[in-house]
Amino acid sequence: MKKLSVPAISILDQLSGPVFNADIFREAGVFIMRDAIPKDVIQQWQATWSEFQATQLHDSRDVNQANPVALSEQLPPSLATMYRHDIFIETMRQVLGDHIALYNHRFVIKDRFSTGKVFLHQDSCYHVGNLNKCSLFVPLSNANRDNGGLTFHVGSHQLGFLGDAGEINPEKFDMQWPTVTPELQPGDFVVMHSSLWHESGPNISGIDRILADTIVQAADDPTGKELLCGDWQTNIFYSPANYIRYFVNSRVLKIIKYEKERAEALHIVQ
Repeated sequence: MKKLSVPAISILDQLSGPVFNADIFREAGVFIMRDAIPKDVIQQWQATWSEFQATQLHDSRDVNQANPVALSEQLPPSLATMYRHDIFIETMRQVLGDHIALYNHRFVIKDRFSTGKVFLHQDSCYHVGNLNKCSLFVPLSNANRDNGGLTFHVGSHQLGFLGDAGEINPEKFDMQWPTVTPELQPGDFVVMHSSLWHESGPNISGIDRILADTIVQAADDPTGKELLCGDWQTNIFYSPANYIRYFVNSRVLKIIKYEKERAEALHIVQ
């Protein structure tokens, strides 16, 4: 029989509030800031999104088949830079210190073009650079279980990087982690350690789930895109884009080679 690992279920009652709790975050790997973004700011972002959606995404969008929820279209300037708001920087100082940089910023949405679930995974295995990264999930719509809200496996980040990328099978571990699917409203935001296991169910309500997903890190990471506060703590930089180009041979390159050979073989047979 599986045993519950640390943290205990009792910590679930301490995962959210109007004031960030760094101790709870370190233990849980996730914390929900409630009603933290000024109302006028969130309303402006919502209005910009509504206009963008009506003009750019109404009829179709460029759905990435490998990750259907990731928005490919170019964001309006105010949404493309929303991670610069002081509330995010001041919160992340308590986790990353006084020198913070941007790793990536995007939107992950569940609309009529991408309603499906996202399998259980951790983000660290898809990142380049240091592992000390955090995501900020900022809802511009209500987000809940019915429209594909995020489910977090609380404390699972304590296992670190699991050694591969893909869908995690929690049944293969000797411990289990309590889960939470918080109901989020515009004005809230989630801070998540990038090694935390998380997933999301399908959007069955038909109400769009709109989330900004910003990844931040300490400014000593050579993959930093933009300095958000403090000073750069590194003199070397490189881009995480198309990272497989840095390898002569790797697991990813072997898979690409295998798929190409398989496609060619099928073409010959047909």
